[in-house]
Amino acid sequence: MDNLISTYHRRILKAALIRHQRKTGSTCIVISLPKGGIATLEITEIVLDGLLVRFEKIARKEHGSVEGYKAIRDLYRNAVDVNGHGEYLTESGKLLVDELVAELVEHAKKTAAITQEHS
Repeated sequence: MDNLISTYHRRILKAALIRHQRKTGSTCIVISLPKGGIATLEITEIVLDGLLVRFEKIARKEHGSVEGYKAIRDLYRNAVDVNGHGEYLTESGKLLVDELVAELVEHAKKTAAITQEHS
C-alpha cells in the first residue's frame, strides 16, 4: 500500500471510529434480523480496516492498478479533513464509511438468515 493512501486510510479509520462513537454512544450496531431477533456488530479498528482494504481491492480490480490507485487516493484525500478539534470525515467520507458499514450489516443479516434456517 502506498504511503499516502496508507496515511489517509488510517486517518479515515480513526475519524470514522470517533464519528460512530459520538453518533451512537457506543461501538456497536444493533441489527434487526429477518426472522425476528436482534444481533449486534461491534465496529472496531480491525473491522473498519478490513472494510477499507476490501474497498481498495475492489477499486483496483475494477479500475486497474494505476487508475485504481488514483481513484482511491483522490477519494481518500477528499474523505477526511482537519479542523480545530481534530480530524473529521467530510460528506464524501461519511458516504464512503456509511456505505461500507451498510454492506457489512447486509452481510450479517444474510449470514444470520442462513444460520437461522439451519437451526
